[in-house]
Amino acid sequence: MKVCMFAPTAIGGHARYTWELATALARRGAGVEVVSCEDLEPAFRSDEYPVHPILPAIVDRSQIASRWVWVANRLAYYPRREQHFLRWLHGRPDISLIHLQEWKFWLAGKLVRRIRAMGKRVFYTVHNVRPHRYPPGGPKRLVDRWIRRSCLACDGLFVHTPGLARELADFLGARRPAIHVVPHGVWTNPDSLNAPRLDERLAAKRLLFFGAIRANKGLDLLLRALHLLPDYHLTLAGHPTEADHFASVVLPAVQSLRSRNRSITVLDRFIPDPEVPALFASHSAVILPYTAQFLAQSGVVFSAIAHDTPVVASRAGGLAELLGQFPIGTTFDAHTPEALAAAIRQLHDQSHTAELRRHLDAARRHFTWDTAAAATIAGYTAATDTRTTESLNHAMTEPNDRPLAPSPAR
Repeated sequence: MKVCMFAPTAIGGHARYTWELATALARRGAGVEVVSCEDLEPAFRSDEYPVHPILPAIVDRSQIASRWVWVANRLAYYPRREQHFLRWLHGRPDISLIHLQEWKFWLAGKLVRRIRAMGKRVFYTVHNVRPHRYPPGGPKRLVDRWIRRSCLACDGLFVHTPGLARELADFLGARRPAIHVVPHGVWTNPDSLNAPRLDERLAAKRLLFFGAIRANKGLDLLLRALHLLPDYHLTLAGHPTEADHFASVVLPAVQSLRSRNRSITVLDRFIPDPEVPALFASHSAVILPYTAQFLAQSGVVFSAIAHDTPVVASRAGGLAELLGQFPIGTTFDAHTPEALAAAIRQLHDQSHTAELRRHLDAARRHFTWDTAAAATIAGYTAATDTRTTESLNHAMTEPNDRPLAPSPAR
C-alpha cells in the first residue's frame, strides 16, 4: 500500500504536522509521499520520503490591496489547486490511499468523491471538529452540512483525543466512517531543553500568547486579566488571521494597558521556526485562554512541551484531556478575567516547580511521533483488505485507543 498525503499549506502548523507524521511513517517502513505547494518551506522538505511541491503557491493577503480582489483570488485559487492535485493523481495508479491533511469545506465533498472514483481510499485528519471561524454572516447550518457530508464520504477519519472523537461522532451521527484517535506528537526541537531553569523563568513572570490571533483564542480575556496582574509582562506573538478582530478588539485593549504603564510586546506576524526556541526560553508560561468555540487540539501546547514551558489553559477542545493526563500547568473553568488571573498566579507559585518539570518530562516521553505513526497505520489498515493488512503487520503496533466503529448500515 502506498499513501499520499495532501498538505498544501507551505508554512506553519499543518506543514510541520505533515512533516513530523510523514517522517515517522517513513521510519516505520510505510510507503508515504507528500504533495504540497511549490513554495513549501525548505525545513519541511525531506530526504526520507518523496515530496512533490506541484501545487501553485497562494498569493499572500498583504499583496492584494482590495478585499474583494482578495476574495475573488481565493475563490479561483482553491479549485485550481485541487485540479493540479487530481491531474497528478491520475498519473499515479500505484497510490491506493489518500490522506488529506487539509481541505476547503465547500470543495471537499467533490474532491473526496473524485478521488474515490479513481478507486482510492480517502482519510482525513480532522484537526478542527468545526471551523475556527464561520464565514461572516454566513449560513452556519449549510457550512456544517458541507463538512458533515465530506467527512461521511471518507473511508476513515483521524482526531487527536478521545474527547474530540466523541465530539466528532456526535456531529456526524450514526452512519459515520470509523474515527481513529492519533495522538498529536511533541514537535521535534533539538534545542528544546537549553532554556534557562524553570524556576528562574517563573520568577520573571513573563507570559507568552503564541500562535494565530483570532477571536476563538480568547486573547481579549487574557488582556482583561492582565489588569489584575500588574507585575507580569505579556508578549503577543502571532499572525492576526482576523484583521477586524485584531484592529477593533486586541489593539485597543493593548493601548489601554500600555496607557497604564503595563509591559506588553506585540509581534503581530508569523513567527518563523528559527525564532521560536528563544521566544519560549525567555518566558515563564504559555497562556491558552481558548473559548468554547475552539473544538480542536492545539499545536501550541506541544510547542510548550517541546520547549519545557508550562501552560495556563482553559478547558476548551482537547486541552482539558491533555492537562488532565499530564498536569503541565494550570487550568481554569469560569471564562472570566478573575479565574484566568488566579490560574496564572497559581502556576507561578514556585512550590510547584519540581512537579511541573516532572510532568513536562513525562509528556515529552509519551507524545511521540512514532506512537502517532503506529495509530495512523492502524487506521489505514482497518480500511484495507486482508492481504494488505498482512503486509503491514510488520510496520505497526497495537494502539492504545480503539477506533469508534462505523455503523454496519454504512
